[in-house]
Amino acid sequence: MVLLSMLVGLQLVAASDPVPTLDIVPGCRATVDAAQMSEEGCVRDEQAARDDLAKTWSQFAAKDKTSCVDQTRTYNPSYVELLTCLELLRDARIPYRPKD
Repeated sequence: MVLLSMLVGLQLVAASDPVPTLDIVPGCRATVDAAQMSEEGCVRDEQAARDDLAKTWSQFAAKDKTSCVDQTRTYNPSYVELLTCLELLRDARIPYRPKD
């Protein structure tokens, strides 16, 4: 019974903290003009990044999610930029260990 309540609790936490929904269309249109990339290719890249976020979202710190989502929404929202921001903040916490 305790395990069941823990699992339900985890599901509630996951459901209450979903990956944000971003309007990627303006950013992909701008990418077509600036980077000579097709809009379809941009949308595929954005969807792949969103899929990665859906798999790993719960592993990122809440304060990092808040910070990166705020930064990402300011101009042409992008799942690629959101994922990159989160990975950079996460990886910056890994202590540097020089190779011998």
